[in-house]
Amino acid sequence: MNRMQRPAALLLFCLGLAWALPAAAGTLDQTIQFPGVEPQAVYDAYLTAKSHAAMTGFPAAFYRPSTKTEVAMAGEGDEFRGFGVPGKDGKLQYLIGGRILHLVPGREIVMTWRAAMWDEHAQPGETTPDCILILTLKKSYGGTELQLVQVNVPEYPGLDASAASGQYVSEASAVNTNWYFRYWAPMQKYFQAQVAAKPAS
Repeated sequence: MNRMQRPAALLLFCLGLAWALPAAAGTLDQTIQFPGVEPQAVYDAYLTAKSHAAMTGFPAAFYRPSTKTEVAMAGEGDEFRGFGVPGKDGKLQYLIGGRILHLVPGREIVMTWRAAMWDEHAQPGETTPDCILILTLKKSYGGTELQLVQVNVPEYPGLDASAASGQYVSEASAVNTNWYFRYWAPMQKYFQAQVAAKPAS
C-alpha cells in the first residue's frame, strides 16, 4: 500500500468498511480550486440534485431508500444518480451512481461510486465492485480547494472519449480525465457565473 492509499484505508477502516484494493485497481488524486466561493457552497451544490444538474449540464437525482422517494438534497445513506441521458424507452438512464456513506457539512463527502458501463466489461456472471470517492473541501486564499481521492477504480481497457485518435487507455485514466471535463471545468464556470452575478459590496 503506497502513501496515497493509507489515508483512504484508514478512513474506510474507521467507517467499518472492508479495505480491498486489488493490485490492478487504480487510485486517483486530484486537487482543484474554485475562486470566490466558500466550501459550504461547493458542498451544498454537489449534494443538491438541482445544483448538481446545473453544474454538469445533465440530470441528477438523490434517492432516499428509507422513504422510497427522491430528495432535493442528499444525506447519509442516500443513493446518487448522475448524468441522466434518455434511454431507448425515453426514460432517463443514469451513467454514474453511488451511495453517500459519510458527510461532514462543508468539509467532506464520502461515497461509493461506479460507472454504469463497468458491468459491461466484467467477466460473465461477475459484477465490478464500487469504488470509494472522497471529496475534501477547505477554504483557500480567495476561495475553495477541493481534493478528490478515488480508490479501487477498475483497470480494464476503456475507450477514452476525449482521445481524438480513439486510442484505448486504462479505465482509471479515462475516469481521471472525465473528472476534469465533466465536473471541474463546468463547475468552475457555474461558480464563476454566480460570483459575477453577486452585487458589489
